[in-house]
Amino acid sequence: MRRQTTAFASLCTALAAVAVSVAACTSSAPPSSGQSSSAPASSAPASSSQTPSPSTTPVQPVACTGGWRTGSLTVTRQVVVPPVPVATAVLTGSHPDCKFDRLVIDISGPIPGYSVSFVQKVIQDASGRIITMPGTRYLVIRLSPAQAHTAAGHLTLPSGVRAVSDPMLKAWTTSGDVEGVLHIALGLAGGTKYRVGELGGRIYLDVAW
Repeated sequence: MRRQTTAFASLCTALAAVAVSVAACTSSAPPSSGQSSSAPASSAPASSSQTPSPSTTPVQPVACTGGWRTGSLTVTRQVVVPPVPVATAVLTGSHPDCKFDRLVIDISGPIPGYSVSFVQKVIQDASGRIITMPGTRYLVIRLSPAQAHTAAGHLTLPSGVRAVSDPMLKAWTTSGDVEGVLHIALGLAGGTKYRVGELGGRIYLDVAW
């Protein structure tokens, strides 16, 4: 019985040694050419996996409104004075998406009545002299009652011609500020169309390219 046990143990030892040898050879053999793991682990992933897919979101067009006019316009208002509404600032900006330039007049107090028209020349109200300013066409807005100075006489708008580098709007100036009537003139690079409106204590003038 002891001899059989010893022989069986020897056989098991021999088989185990053979199994270890076979396993070692298998792990050290290079993978076959058909395996997908043939590339080294440190290789960079394929370029197609790094390229982001292009965006398919469509670009929304800008909604451009109309309302353009070429003739004169008058808006009448009954404003109780004093105090007289004061123009405190003039702002300009260009809108290339819809092809127009804008001039905005900030008003302190109620919005006054106004009229807008094209003129051949820009005339200084107090002196009657012609104001030379950039542009080939001129648009004037007349606000009443309104002024561009405080009750103490301090100017609230800059004096002189203010140059602008927008495509259509080239300059603006205060061409009159007398007895509650305010004139602001725009110098344009041609053009025949404008629109006017009000927005939160402001009057704006758009001029089309």
